[in-house]
Amino acid sequence: MSGVEQLLALLEDTALLLQKAQTNLKKCPKQRLTKGYVEARLQSIEEYWNTFKEAHNSLVRTVPKEKKSEISYFVNEDFFVFEDLYLCIKADLKDLLINANKSPAYGTSLEVANNANEQLKLPKILLPTFSGSYEDWPSYRDMFQSLVHNNSALGDVQKLYYLKSSLTGEAENILKHVQITQANYEQSWNLLNKRFGNKKMMVNSILKRLFNQKKMSSQNYKLIKNLLDTTTECLNSLKNINIITDSWDPLIIFLVVQKLDPESHKDWEEYVQNDTDKLPSWEQLQQFLQLKFRTLELLSPSTSKERSFHIATPAVQFKPCPKCQLEHALCHCKEFISLTPQQKNEFVRSNNICFNCLCSGHMVSKCRLRVSCKVCQRRHHSLLHQSMAVVKPSNIESHFNQVEDEIDEEQQEQHLEEQMAPAE
Repeated sequence: MSGVEQLLALLEDTALLLQKAQTNLKKCPKQRLTKGYVEARLQSIEEYWNTFKEAHNSLVRTVPKEKKSEISYFVNEDFFVFEDLYLCIKADLKDLLINANKSPAYGTSLEVANNANEQLKLPKILLPTFSGSYEDWPSYRDMFQSLVHNNSALGDVQKLYYLKSSLTGEAENILKHVQITQANYEQSWNLLNKRFGNKKMMVNSILKRLFNQKKMSSQNYKLIKNLLDTTTECLNSLKNINIITDSWDPLIIFLVVQKLDPESHKDWEEYVQNDTDKLPSWEQLQQFLQLKFRTLELLSPSTSKERSFHIATPAVQFKPCPKCQLEHALCHCKEFISLTPQQKNEFVRSNNICFNCLCSGHMVSKCRLRVSCKVCQRRHHSLLHQSMAVVKPSNIESHFNQVEDEIDEEQQEQHLEEQMAPAE
């Protein structure tokens, strides 16, 4: 990956952090917006923005003026878009900081200890939040009822305040225009119960999440852990709404095993092959998956740096294809692939594109991508292999055999570049 591509990737990642920070701030319950929390958020936003500005300045210095029109980051003026996002978040946080220094109308949290146990300094319990997910409703409902709904010390005005402040997303929109008055609390609580307390909808939501898990193509400890955790959560959610799943083991095992990659599937069959007289249990599969992802986690990440061959070049974001101007890498361009070998070679040469990775901005001798032709294993892209016939009409392998007798590996690459690339 070139320096420009690395800077664009850093800008994109930092921009996502800013957007995520804005989303989290909107979802954050009001009772959590204490002075310490807001100050920590402000510091985090400043760090994100400093990183973004440094990457932007480096990109401006790196990319020549005439090349900026080819990069959508400059064309769309993304810097000013995210500068405005940063200023909006910072302004909101400063307003919240001012409010946090004042006494809130009803307090920022619920006290657990009563006056008789004042000497026992128990932590405050924050209200749960609910976004509108059917499977999360039972847990939220029970917690809210315990802390607020059944609390005789609170009036209906306070209960409705706590109710509205603990909602986000779809659930928040339902009560968005409801005024905080004593008469509106019971009606609002019953409305939420009727909307999200539908048992059929809860079961459908949980089963959809259980059955729609993605199949793994290769062993990965994160994917295995996620498969185990999601399946366990779904089964627990079903039990919480009185759906008996004790006899579901064969079904759950079949479902989960089908989501495993072939190698993990094989390991599972070997793991239970001694118990041929009885069916394995879900508990056995849980133990196997825990052992598997912990083992893979200990072995990750791989430090292998073996040379690979050209299979696919990842698409570069913010940078259109030099051939058709669409958002994909040159090696994925149908127009480029349809060219004759000589036309491909000429296009790469005339557009100052690297013969090895098919990216612009550097020559093959300075390409950092550790890949090679999957046909002859030399330092040029596999799509350009036949184009090497322009070096000599005779067989290309004999040409390289002759070169190997005269120069070492580094000189071979320089020689190949001189043959294929234009004179600088």
